[in-house]
Amino acid sequence: MRTGLASLRRARRGFTLAEVLISMTIGMVVIASATAFSLSSWQTRRSWTVREGVDRGARFVGLSIARDVQEAGIAMVGTPVFSALGATGDTVSVLSVPFEPAEAPVYPIFDDGDTLPNYPPGGTCGATCIDFKKVDGAYDVKAGDLVRLQVGTTRRLLLLTSVANQGTGLFRIQFLPATRLVNRDAGIDNLLLSRSGTTIQRLHAVMYWRNLSTKELMRAERLKSTGAPDGDVIATGVQAFTSRLVFVSGAEHPTYDGLDADTTNDGNDVMGVRIRTQIKSDRSDPAVNGGNPVSRWYEWRVAPRNLLYEKNKM
Repeated sequence: MRTGLASLRRARRGFTLAEVLISMTIGMVVIASATAFSLSSWQTRRSWTVREGVDRGARFVGLSIARDVQEAGIAMVGTPVFSALGATGDTVSVLSVPFEPAEAPVYPIFDDGDTLPNYPPGGTCGATCIDFKKVDGAYDVKAGDLVRLQVGTTRRLLLLTSVANQGTGLFRIQFLPATRLVNRDAGIDNLLLSRSGTTIQRLHAVMYWRNLSTKELMRAERLKSTGAPDGDVIATGVQAFTSRLVFVSGAEHPTYDGLDADTTNDGNDVMGVRIRTQIKSDRSDPAVNGGNPVSRWYEWRVAPRNLLYEKNKM
């Protein structure tokens, strides 16, 4: 009987105080570890979300720049002082001849039959007015278009303000009296127009630049009536945007210059561009980077095949 009572007492005996304390300690360690892991995972996720937002914006910018820069030099051979791809600090510009679906026509100037090789200073019908011949009885330029004026080997850009039909075989353009457009020489200034070697051709232009006051990256493929680029925002939080042109020799320069003594930076030797930008996240998170916005640097190098192809055609 006593043996049965002893067994019953042993069966009813609970945990000792030491066993309870050890169990509680182990449980607290497990809970603390799980909580720390959960917090770390959550913070990592929040950090990834903030940084992914910056990376996503940078990928869009990189793809946009690569697509546009690849068009530089289509159907247009560069000259030492006039390249299809240009850069000036925080601005990148791209010129190409559009295909819609055929290459934009080249229109020769109206020849009045005079025996002198050049017209008097100015246009053929005023200081900012020139008459051109139609091609196949038609023309496809209009007000707002950017065209390349070619006089022999000299190139200028013109922003058309009006285009009018002049009857059989001719049309008349009026253009903005600007001396610079898309960071290149524009207008006719003191340039004498040749009666037999002057033409215009429509161009497609794209510009990228950083708005200093708003820290936004802008992209434009049209010009305002004043000649300034009329662009749209493609990225915000842009802390820096710099560009350098890459030349055939491998040298890099902030821009091209075919008039100085340096022959490694001529416009017809431009082969590509290197762009660096710093982009800051639009929002911050108390758990990420001490609650401050995240900033990251990005770099792209683009070398349009058209530039080398057109150069080799010369």
